[in-house]
Amino acid sequence: MVEPRYLKKEDIERILTYPLNEEELLICRRHHLLTNARDHVITGSPEPGSVYFKTQDGQEILDCTSQAWVYNLGHNNPDISYAIYIQSQQVTHSWSHFLNPVRVRFCNKIAEISPGQLKGGKVSVNNSGGGAALECAIRLSLINNKKGNQFIVFRRGYHGANLVMMGASQRLPMRFEAWGKEHWVKSFFPYCYRCPWNYKEGYEGKRDKSCNLECLEFFRESIEMYPTGTPIGCIIEPMQGPGGQIPAPVDFLIGLKAICKNNKIILIYDEAQTGFGRTGKMFASDWYHSIYNKDVSPDIMTLTKGAAAGIPIGITVASQKLRTLTEFEEHSTFSSPPLAMAACLVNVEILQKNKILENVEKQGNKITLFIKDLSEEIPEIGDIRGPGLFIGVEFVKDRKSREPHNKLLESLIHIAWKNGIFFGEQMQIIASTGGYFIQNILKIKPPLIINDEETDRVCELFEKSVKETINSL
Repeated sequence: MVEPRYLKKEDIERILTYPLNEEELLICRRHHLLTNARDHVITGSPEPGSVYFKTQDGQEILDCTSQAWVYNLGHNNPDISYAIYIQSQQVTHSWSHFLNPVRVRFCNKIAEISPGQLKGGKVSVNNSGGGAALECAIRLSLINNKKGNQFIVFRRGYHGANLVMMGASQRLPMRFEAWGKEHWVKSFFPYCYRCPWNYKEGYEGKRDKSCNLECLEFFRESIEMYPTGTPIGCIIEPMQGPGGQIPAPVDFLIGLKAICKNNKIILIYDEAQTGFGRTGKMFASDWYHSIYNKDVSPDIMTLTKGAAAGIPIGITVASQKLRTLTEFEEHSTFSSPPLAMAACLVNVEILQKNKILENVEKQGNKITLFIKDLSEEIPEIGDIRGPGLFIGVEFVKDRKSREPHNKLLESLIHIAWKNGIFFGEQMQIIASTGGYFIQNILKIKPPLIINDEETDRVCELFEKSVKETINSL
């Protein structure tokens, strides 16, 4: 352990670890720029690597959000903490155009594990997240196809909250408009449970057997027959996360890849939420290949969230066939974050060597099957979607009409918290007239290291909370 040079250890510990008092909280509420949506203070976890977190008021909460789907290895995982400590004794920052040992190993490892046509690809990194990783992908597309500057994106998609990527995302509850909206063309995502072509047998992310993939034909016609510009790229979440845990059917992704190739459109997967094991495979492309033996991998993939198991990072992986960016086209002050790269390297090592992905599949199946059985007695459960620990439960007022049950979800989140468990919720779908009109999907996405006993507890508290919510309405 390196000894502090300017302060005593006790001084540093006092600054960072002493309990908050009420006066500090009151002062912060006056000075804090952001509005606090939830009036809770998270103070840590019961133990390193736990699936629980502690709050200022003494609660221990079972975390089915992994704190924005980030803590893949649990709260304050000790291996990740040690990786940061070791790296902090070597290099914590350098100019983006310098190599250092951790950056070399990081780039090599990401290229090694990337799926399909991205294996052995080119890697860029940032310390911000998915929005910055996608902007890198967009810049890369622009220099590889100079015939246009439009990108196709999909309804219910979410690709970041900066002013540019807001335009690519579903309308969010913001009081200002996105910039550069003329660069985005929106198409239908294959949401099989709510098919706009009125197919009724699409469940669990699988399409109706009688479906003719009209949504794919709509996509093709939009760019081949009725274009409003010249699209050069297509950005899609192969499994939509914020929009409601919606996996695209494999046939749609196969067709999408073919159409993009035929029209010289660069296909970009946003795997912010599905990357690094959430589906039970390292990436969503790997999951589709394992189930259907089809290579649906894209030209470019962007990653964030669980990539560094709690440390901010964004990653862009591009096919070797693409021309690369110059120093000025790619750089930012902190675009070579050694601490994050070290955490990511250790995260990948743990995922690969400790059967974490097998555990994701096991525990995910256990939760999903439990909820399917429970749906036999609770008609408000309309659809249950996976795979792995990428679980969504859609609540409806009536299974025939499939009218979204927004009120049930809103109440359920609060009742579940009182029962000691924290679930996530889909992003709000905002009406053009103001206010939201769809938010009815619960997310169950605990840390990937959750064990049998903890999974049983998730199932128990889910059932308890749902039944209490329904009785309260």
